[in-house]
Amino acid sequence: MNLPEPPEYVEFLEPYPAATQDLARSLRERLIKLLPDCIETVWDATNAVGVAYGFTEKNADHFIHLPVYTKYVNIGFSQGASLDDPEGRLQGSGARIRHIRLIQVEDLSDPYLIGLIEQAVALAAVGREAVEPRTIIRVMEGPKRRPKKQ
Repeated sequence: MNLPEPPEYVEFLEPYPAATQDLARSLRERLIKLLPDCIETVWDATNAVGVAYGFTEKNADHFIHLPVYTKYVNIGFSQGASLDDPEGRLQGSGARIRHIRLIQVEDLSDPYLIGLIEQAVALAAVGREAVEPRTIIRVMEGPKRRPKKQ
């Protein structure tokens, strides 16, 4: 899949350290090359900025997401508790969502992680019609918790 980088995403990342911005943008670019055609949602949420992917526009149908934190980015799997993870790399204790912390772009070249991504795609809710890749921007109202400028 190929999606241009939304200028809003770059803007939402501005409060983060430069290295974290670069990591988030590079991980997004690498992830969309691994995914089949789907819908990207760029979030400016209360606790984090991130991108999420699904085959419909419903938030509940997102199967994978990249939330950005001050010094790292997580790759989150919405059905992570259902993924086959024999090495136990997935973190989290909730009923569904699991994640792995990413600290370098090369983390998305790991065959094990690519296998988890492929599983997530296979488990994802699929809409009735073929998906045309596109980006949706969503901004939550209210105060945002962002890193302090250094």
